[in-house]
Amino acid sequence: MLKWRFCALSLLLLLITACGTENQPNSSSNTANSPSADRLQTVKNRGKLICGINGEVPGFSFVNEKGEYSGLDVQICRAIAAALFDDPSKVEYRKLSPQERFTAVQTGEVDILSRNTTWTINRDTALGMEFITPVFYDGQGIMATKASNVKKLEDLSGKSICVLSGTTTEQNLADAMAKAAVQGYKPIVSDDVEALYTAYQAGRCQAVTSDRSQLVARRSVFPRPQDHQLLEVVISKEPLAPAVADGDPPWSNAVRSIVFSLIQGEEFGIN
Repeated sequence: MLKWRFCALSLLLLLITACGTENQPNSSSNTANSPSADRLQTVKNRGKLICGINGEVPGFSFVNEKGEYSGLDVQICRAIAAALFDDPSKVEYRKLSPQERFTAVQTGEVDILSRNTTWTINRDTALGMEFITPVFYDGQGIMATKASNVKKLEDLSGKSICVLSGTTTEQNLADAMAKAAVQGYKPIVSDDVEALYTAYQAGRCQAVTSDRSQLVARRSVFPRPQDHQLLEVVISKEPLAPAVADGDPPWSNAVRSIVFSLIQGEEFGIN
């Protein structure tokens, strides 16, 4: 509860930014889902936050034993709702695939993307996104069964690796393999997270690559997690950050202030 009270302090900043746009004329062409609309006022008028999440990554966004969404990405959404409505439950969660997530922000389908997403230069400049701030520093790793005897990248020569499409991991894998001069490996590409790990557990690939945090989280729910190991190699740096549509400073500044308040609250030992 203390965390939500602390987050509510950021409401003062929201009121300041809202007042800054209060006297501006409203265009009749703006709609509730238009990314060019005053998103802060739109969210307030709607009475709830629409938050784009993954929904299938333990530790970030997943359904817990109570049947509720939980995890770091979910907590960010709840903090924003607490600051806006004094009620962390005023959130509608929308599960988005890697292919859907950026379009959902661009079109205004969601107010914020809080979905274990890497902040890259291309996404920041070419996709109409504004990333808030990193909330988790990750790195891409590789997991393999202990029975495969895969210990390093070179051991993957001639083997298949499951990888998710529409993410940075696919290109990172290709770059890392080229740099290590690994020949003959075969990427098994999937566009669905569940299908990715189902294929790995079924033995259709000898290894799977993703952010290390995701690999650890997934391994924890395997029937026999002790049979799987993460390689020591880290093939990329992945700063994960929530994002909103570009071009709406009142909204992005409001969200940023709330996320910063969470970080500062943790420094103060408020939880």
